[in-house]
Amino acid sequence: MSTEAHNPWRVLLVGRTGLDQTLRRDRAIELIRCRDTIEAIGELSDPIDHESPAQAVVIVSSDAIDDQDREHKGFINALRLVDPGVLVLRVGDEPGHFDACVQRDQSLGQLIDTIDSCRASGVAEPVSLRFIDAPPAEPEPETEPEPERDPSAAAPAPEQPTEPAPEPEPQVTVVVRNETFEHRDQVPFEQEDELHQRVIMGAGHDQALREGAPITHHAAVVHDDEPVVQALLLGKPILTPALCQINARLGRSDIDFVATDAPGASLGVPVVVGDRAVGSLSCDDHAWLDGQGRTLLTRHAGWLASWIRLDAQQSELRRCAFTDILTGAWNRRYFDRFLSAAIEQSRIARRPLTIMLFDIDSFKHYNDTYGHGAGDEILVEAVKLLKSVIRPSDRVCRVGGDEFAVIFYEPQGPRDPSSKPLESIYQIACRFQEQICQHHFPKLGQEAMGTLTVSGGLASYPWDGHDADSLLEQADQYAMESKRQGKNAITLGPGADSVCRVEH
Repeated sequence: MSTEAHNPWRVLLVGRTGLDQTLRRDRAIELIRCRDTIEAIGELSDPIDHESPAQAVVIVSSDAIDDQDREHKGFINALRLVDPGVLVLRVGDEPGHFDACVQRDQSLGQLIDTIDSCRASGVAEPVSLRFIDAPPAEPEPETEPEPERDPSAAAPAPEQPTEPAPEPEPQVTVVVRNETFEHRDQVPFEQEDELHQRVIMGAGHDQALREGAPITHHAAVVHDDEPVVQALLLGKPILTPALCQINARLGRSDIDFVATDAPGASLGVPVVVGDRAVGSLSCDDHAWLDGQGRTLLTRHAGWLASWIRLDAQQSELRRCAFTDILTGAWNRRYFDRFLSAAIEQSRIARRPLTIMLFDIDSFKHYNDTYGHGAGDEILVEAVKLLKSVIRPSDRVCRVGGDEFAVIFYEPQGPRDPSSKPLESIYQIACRFQEQICQHHFPKLGQEAMGTLTVSGGLASYPWDGHDADSLLEQADQYAMESKRQGKNAITLGPGADSVCRVEH
């Protein structure tokens, strides 16, 4: 058994591996739990921050992936498209396409030895994935007959030998089974508001907004998927640019997408994603549609279905990358990005912004006494209660085990200019504190240790901190002060207190 320290690792546990408690004892491991394979790909593609270990290990349980050769290869290929050096292990007896096997009852030292030996032996070569939009076959041009050669003319020069064409690179097809979704041409997850969209889509999207780059009104170029690609990368609806491309390719302007439940949907060509039709391609010219148009639209319906499927998968990956698996709250990655962006907007608009940092008092006692199921219930219910009292523009984030942060942010300012915004926030915090005290948690039973409480701290920009780091540090100090006061308390910073003028 290895006893020496190892390099830091980022370990992603997919499904119910049973290794959480064992690996958590190693301080050099950043542990991330993933519900399924799609979520694992999203977590691997976007580490928590720049301090996250570069070396990644994915451990998959048998319940998280179908026991099929094709499924295993597709999942491993997808992971190595994101990180060519990732190790992929499975819980079981036969490694198959995985780098190695581990067991649920292995000790920490045995797990470290297995990962180390895999790292020393190297991993498979990374794969490449290519998207090809093949243009429709064009008829070969008619060849003119060669003219008769004059016998007196000089003999033609011999043809120069040509080098043989290089063999085409092998293509890898990755099949992802994720058909349980509904396509809706409406505001998706990434477009709740401008600031949220900037956080989810990243710096590239922010630059496109500043430059005013067109998203859906490109001049369509036949066989050019760039407008659809750009819409996908920026989190914009892909249906409009896709229809522009289809119309341009067929030289028409009346082809439209009709939802499955809309009148006339049955007359068009169905767009099938997975095993269900999400709509159809239709045309006002019924004579053309019933003739050669049906054959042409059938090919483009398949093209459109592939983009709809990819769009849904990309949206799901982004959601997984920024949400907490257990509670549904935003995760630490989202919190860090949103808070910095919101402070910048508050600075420009000369508006305050407040964060509340809190945790569950004596949470370890509940976890140890009543089990992790009870602890999970407390976290889930706490988020539900908090979401019921905050405003639509506020953000609830899980930033640690039982530690949460709320960003109280009104991008348009309070509805009543004469109101004290922080006073209303303090009232929200107290209302949440009261709800937690009165809430019944079934898994705690009748012998729970008194009433469940929370302790937290409120800090406000710009009075208690001038940037994200200083504001979070102050909120943490005020939360610790609440603990020192005997718990079940919300402590305000001097800046927040002076603005709220709340009587204690």
